[in-house]
Amino acid sequence: MNTFTKNVLKLSSSSLIASVLAIVTLPILTTLFSTSTLGQYQLLVSVITLFGVVASLKYEMAIVLPKEAGIASQVMCLSFIVLLIFSSVIAICFYLFTMPLLRLLNAESLKSIVLYIPIGIFFYGLMEIVKFALVRKKKFNEFALMKISQVLLTQFSMIGFGWFYADILTLFVCYIFGLIFATILFINKSLMNISFNSFQAIRQIAFRYKKFPLINSTSVFLNTLLNELPVFFIVKYFSLEMVGLYMLANRLVILPMNLIGTSVNKVYFQTASDTYNHNPRKLMDTYIQTVKRLSMIGLLPLIIIIFLAPFFIQLIFGQEWAFTGTIMQILAIGMFLKFITSPISTTFTILNKQEIGLYVTVVSLIFRFGAMYYFRLDISHMFWALTISSVLYYFFYNLLIYRMIILEINNKAK
Repeated sequence: MNTFTKNVLKLSSSSLIASVLAIVTLPILTTLFSTSTLGQYQLLVSVITLFGVVASLKYEMAIVLPKEAGIASQVMCLSFIVLLIFSSVIAICFYLFTMPLLRLLNAESLKSIVLYIPIGIFFYGLMEIVKFALVRKKKFNEFALMKISQVLLTQFSMIGFGWFYADILTLFVCYIFGLIFATILFINKSLMNISFNSFQAIRQIAFRYKKFPLINSTSVFLNTLLNELPVFFIVKYFSLEMVGLYMLANRLVILPMNLIGTSVNKVYFQTASDTYNHNPRKLMDTYIQTVKRLSMIGLLPLIIIIFLAPFFIQLIFGQEWAFTGTIMQILAIGMFLKFITSPISTTFTILNKQEIGLYVTVVSLIFRFGAMYYFRLDISHMFWALTISSVLYYFFYNLLIYRMIILEINNKAK
């Protein structure tokens, strides 16, 4: 068994355990908490995710790239400094513009806890730094345990406290607690020998990897906005109850397809980076093998969701959640293509062509926003608009990556 497969299995086993924990606890959570409360929770998580993924301006991705360990440690230090500044700026903005932001989202009911969101953004960003540092050091076992501990603590604390206080504050505090606990538990494993010489050295590192804040962070932010856009549309034009139904559908569709998706993402980034540095011609083989494996893995869950989702939803969650099964059927094909595409999206970064991925994302965001806005008067039509726009986006995205690798190989051969 090769190293790539071993590392994927390490991380996929953690994804399997985390997914099983999530699946087992979901019926309990839907019993304890109302659809409206779960909708509020999903909106908060969407906001935290949207800003948390770029809280270090994606400098944390550069931790994996340098050959020299000393430079990698300086990149980690830079990532943390940027995270502190970004989180502070977000906190000030939320404090000054609380009500305008809530009115924009039609979510005035969250006024009492919205100021805690920057805390979630900070620890989400810190966890991203720790994850890439663990990948850099090839500590895939620790990465796997980190994922399990976060899900385990978050889900079971929600159930434990939910028996007594079934409100949005309980869900939110448990979510933040899970982020904090998992990050603190493994941060020591991720730390490197940081040689902080001067701010001048940090500035040089920041300039060396300037494409990450300029291109990668923008691209990741827009990609995340693409994923979270349905939540913002639903809460704006429909209700928090419908957000709760969508939350359940989205999680159940993602869970079986993401058993190894996130794991492959991290391992592919590390393996493809190393392949490109030493033998660029083999990058195409790595790309094709990854896409084939993901396609085979995702096919069975896709078939099950399309044909059996409504039956299982009513059986497990009850009639109140019946529409969730319909949403799952509509979203399935788009999620399948996302499952195949997401892990290999870092190819643009490996080839140092991040700006091309950014342009494609901008066009896709405009297209998806327009499609969903045009069909915003009917929830089913809006979900179909979301799916069709997703299918077109991911198909073109894969085709573009394929062409970019071919061009790069040809250029290297000259």
